[in-house]
Amino acid sequence: MEMGRRNFLAGGALLAAGAVAKNASAMLPGEQKAWDAYKASPDVKREGIIDSEPLLQAPAPDSMGVGFAVNGMSAGFVEVADNPELKGAKRFYAEGMPLARLDDRVSLVRMTGLKPATRYWYRVGASQLTHPIGYWTKQTLPEWGKTYSFTTPGEKAASHFGVINDTHEKWEPFKLVVDKLAELKVPVTIWNGDIPTSLYKKREDIVRVMYKPLSGEGFAASMPVIVNRGNHDYRGEAAAQYESVVMPRLASERSPRDWQLGFNYAYRQGDIALIGLDTGEDKPDIHPANGGFTCFEPFRRAQTKWLADQFKRPEIASAPFVVAFVHIPLFDPDPNANPGTILEDYAHWQKQAAEEWGPILNANGVQLVVAGHMHRFRYDAPTADRKWAQVVGGGPHLDRGPERFPTVIEGKVENGKLVVRVHNLKDKCIAGEYAYERRRI
Repeated sequence: MEMGRRNFLAGGALLAAGAVAKNASAMLPGEQKAWDAYKASPDVKREGIIDSEPLLQAPAPDSMGVGFAVNGMSAGFVEVADNPELKGAKRFYAEGMPLARLDDRVSLVRMTGLKPATRYWYRVGASQLTHPIGYWTKQTLPEWGKTYSFTTPGEKAASHFGVINDTHEKWEPFKLVVDKLAELKVPVTIWNGDIPTSLYKKREDIVRVMYKPLSGEGFAASMPVIVNRGNHDYRGEAAAQYESVVMPRLASERSPRDWQLGFNYAYRQGDIALIGLDTGEDKPDIHPANGGFTCFEPFRRAQTKWLADQFKRPEIASAPFVVAFVHIPLFDPDPNANPGTILEDYAHWQKQAAEEWGPILNANGVQLVVAGHMHRFRYDAPTADRKWAQVVGGGPHLDRGPERFPTVIEGKVENGKLVVRVHNLKDKCIAGEYAYERRRI
């Protein structure tokens, strides 16, 4: 039969309730019977499908991702508009082709075609599917979440960011972290690695720590986070399912050569270019703890060409300030510190990454690298050979002595300079403050 007779789809990725065309003329008898049964089937309402507050992620000047937990197999979607009443809202479904993505635990939806540096309002929704006649599919009535807002990044957006790291499911200090982020009103936060306690044994572990933390749920409903994986985020059998829970970047942001680099990013947040690099595990690939199946060394090499290419992009090349984010530091002042290339213990810094990426950072006038991993705040001033400074964030500890404390690292352009403040959340003070001049290349 001709598609014109059916005319069932109304443009989106999935058949929405009420989207079936009303014109059912010229149908064959069997098709007319199915159509009549479909129309007569009752609308079903199911509650409790949405199981968490939304978490904004993978921000870009023209797109924004959002994820939320669900109960049961369902289709997730988002309505977004440029007004708080959601007038004229556009609906986006979970990405997928030819079928929109269904999932029984988490929904990941990307809003595309957005304008840079623009405020939007949105709400998430979810429906389950019924089959009133044969294979004909109908959505249950949508369940909706609250309305929130966000602002896309871009060259005219606020020149401001936050960094948290090594949260490790320590929920008391995590509450201090999210409260500080809310107080600072940062437009974006880099979650700079090591989110689980130790490893992801099952997919539910990733869902739980990302979307249902025991403190701070919903902290990223209006402030997007960018997740930089740390060594612990790669551990456990469920780590292979990471991309089904945390949204990677749009494929269009990278070339076919870089298809494996789904979480690397480079974009403008006002006058600041934010660049994300992945240092991987803290042990060499030959270490028995890795089980013989890791390829972090070629993974770091692949990021080298990607990194060099980012500075060829006009919006990155013209950025007055450039900050790179890594989990494992790229430098350690102790000449005997573990470089991540030996079998003993674990890396205090990542020698291969420093050798691969350091010259590119130098050549392009990058002012700052922000790292974590060591659970202890440290500042490494630039030198003649290493022109970029390095700030290492603190850990999740409130009971390990005066030198151990959780941090929020804040970067903000003030009076023509990038000012970086390290907030000591344990003692409620500033642990360090540093200012950087504009790049001169």
